[in-house]
Amino acid sequence: MALFALIAAVIVLRVKIESTGYRSPDSWYYLECAQNILDGNGFYHSNEYPIPEIKTLENQIYFAVWPVGYPLLIAGFSFLFSLPVFWASKLVNIFFIGLCCLLFRKMNREYAYLLSLGLCSFTFLEIFSYTWSEAPFVFGLLWFGYALFHYLRDGNNVYLLQLFVSALFLFLIRYIGGFSFLILGCLSLWFLLQRKVNPAFKLLFITALLGIIAGLYFYNNYLQTGFLTGGERLYPDRESIGLFTWFLIVGLFNEFFIIRNYYWRGGVPDALFLVTACFQVLLMAFIYFKYLKGEKISYLPENSLSRLYFVIGFSYLLIIIVVRAFSPFDPFDYRILAPFSICIFTAIILGLVHPDNSNKSKGSFKYISLLFSVSLVLNLPKEFLIETFKGLVISFLK
Repeated sequence: MALFALIAAVIVLRVKIESTGYRSPDSWYYLECAQNILDGNGFYHSNEYPIPEIKTLENQIYFAVWPVGYPLLIAGFSFLFSLPVFWASKLVNIFFIGLCCLLFRKMNREYAYLLSLGLCSFTFLEIFSYTWSEAPFVFGLLWFGYALFHYLRDGNNVYLLQLFVSALFLFLIRYIGGFSFLILGCLSLWFLLQRKVNPAFKLLFITALLGIIAGLYFYNNYLQTGFLTGGERLYPDRESIGLFTWFLIVGLFNEFFIIRNYYWRGGVPDALFLVTACFQVLLMAFIYFKYLKGEKISYLPENSLSRLYFVIGFSYLLIIIVVRAFSPFDPFDYRILAPFSICIFTAIILGLVHPDNSNKSKGSFKYISLLFSVSLVLNLPKEFLIETFKGLVISFLK
């Protein structure tokens, strides 16, 4: 609870200080659609940017480039709490941080704090600060993996229902969430090959149902816009294979750094990144040599939730690489790589805290906590806090 409160406070402070309020062009369209829903004008947004002050039927288009799930959530929170859509969007993100923390508690009550610390990294503080659909998508992916693990282990229909709802949720938040349908379909085929007809039929049924719902959704988009997803997605002028590979490597490289991504600003190296990267590398080397070297650490225990999250994470990454190769919709940065990162981080921590591992490895947990705590502090609006502190000191001395 304390960690959740700290993360929420940091996000609110970041949003209040940042001049844009952590709104990108996508964010403005999400907010506009949410406001249109509240006003009874349907799922529409402007077809130009910046969004014009005077809106007419001619400059409004159907909201199909992205799924309607996120603006619906914003509109719902705005209605329930009587908030402007801007602050409702931030409350939505904080709400899903809380759900992530609760889900981590369900996974491992004792070390839920260690799992939740991943949300203190640069990647997730950015994701949850922006008005972006990636925030609820991260929770949806964790929920999908948790439900899938328990269904595979117990065969309980409650988890089958959760699989259906979480997969549908992923699709309605981001179209790429439909990759969860592929996972369920492949599992159905695997069960069929194992001659396990009952689970194979159940998974095939919900996969088919999800496919029908997605098909009807795309058909409605087509009727409204003439495109399945509101516009042309395939571009003839794409990056070369070499440049594409380079962007992917740089994006993945940045995801491994907890405190800060690397940026070139006018040819000048990012000094803060270099300092924090050295700190992280030295701390990780210390953890390895003092607590992990020579220990039989089971990072991927057999038939474990840890192993499943690795599979889901790399499945997502593979799909993103394939889709991004044909449709360069976003750069390879924390925005589209965050779902991969949360799965891998969760898998590693679940592996480290597995009961089969020695108690010696648990000594590393306080240093892992230190790394993410430093990240939380250094991702505060530093210049604002320093100026505020100077002002307080000057006022006190006077």
